Amino acid sequence: MIYYALMLVVIVFTSIAHLLLKKGSGAPSNSKMGMYTNPNSLIAYAVFALVAFLSIYVMKGFDLKVFFSLNSLTYICIPVLSFIFLKESCTKNKLIGIVVISLGVIIFNF
Repeated sequence: MIYYALMLVVIVFTSIAHLLLKKGSGAPSNSKMGMYTNPNSLIAYAVFALVAFLSIYVMKGFDLKVFFSLNSLTYICIPVLSFIFLKESCTKNKLIGIVVISLGVIIFNF
């Protein structure tokens, strides 16, 4: 059960890091390197590093195919969080994609 909880942490933190990178890429800057050295981007890199180490630990608790199947839930979490925090649109195609990914994860794991 602990591995499922940690997998949820991996999914959420990966999604948050992606949102931070998006915010960092849109920040005003005077140089081309500005979007890479923006505080949001730097925090995202740190979160990705944390997630990488946590993922290695979580992989112990799952078959690799199950780990990556569950990891695909980030493709659901990212649009939901971007809708909530970045005010991005939620189109019909995104909703269909979320349903298809969800069904795929359910079918694959049961």
